[in-house]
Amino acid sequence: MLIDAVKGIKAEKALEIGCGCGLISLVLSRNCTEVFAIDICKQACVNTLENLKSNNVNRIIHIVNGDLTTAFRKGSRFDLIASNPPYLPVENSVEEDVSWAAGENNSLSKRLLEEVFPHLSENGIMLLVQSSLSDLSSLKRFVEEKGFTIEEVSIKEFFFEKIIVFKISKPSLV
Repeated sequence: MLIDAVKGIKAEKALEIGCGCGLISLVLSRNCTEVFAIDICKQACVNTLENLKSNNVNRIIHIVNGDLTTAFRKGSRFDLIASNPPYLPVENSVEEDVSWAAGENNSLSKRLLEEVFPHLSENGIMLLVQSSLSDLSSLKRFVEEKGFTIEEVSIKEFFFEKIIVFKISKPSLV
C-alpha cells in the first residue's frame, strides 16, 4: 500500500523511517533527487544496503542507523516522509516484538509524528501506515492539534482490521 502511495510522488528530499529492507526507498529513488533511509535496527540498514546495491541505485540513497529522526540536524527538511511503523496497540516487552508493538495508545506513532513535524518542508507531506486496531481518532486529533491535516489515501480491509495509509500535511492557505 505504501509503495502505491509513494510511486508517483516527485520530491527533492525524501525520507523513509523504518526502512526494513529498503523497498520503499528503492521506489522513492525513481522520482526523488535525494533519499534517506533510516532504521533503528542495524541489520535492517544492512539489508537495505544490499537490496539497493543489487538494484544499482545506492548512489542517491543515504542509509542511516538511528531512531526516528534523531540522526538529523534540527533544520533538516524533507518534502516527503514515508513510514510503515509498528502500529499494533500493545506495549513493547520481552514477549512483544518492537518491530510491531506500538504502545497501547499509539505512543510510538505519536512520538514519530512529534519528531517528524519539524522536519517537513513547507509543502511537505508524510505518508503513514496505521491499523484500525489502534486508536485512530486519538491519532487524528493529535495531528490536528499540532496544526496539520490528515486524510486517508488508501484502505485495505481484512477480516479483523483495516490497514490505512494517511497523508499528513500542513493546511494549504488557498
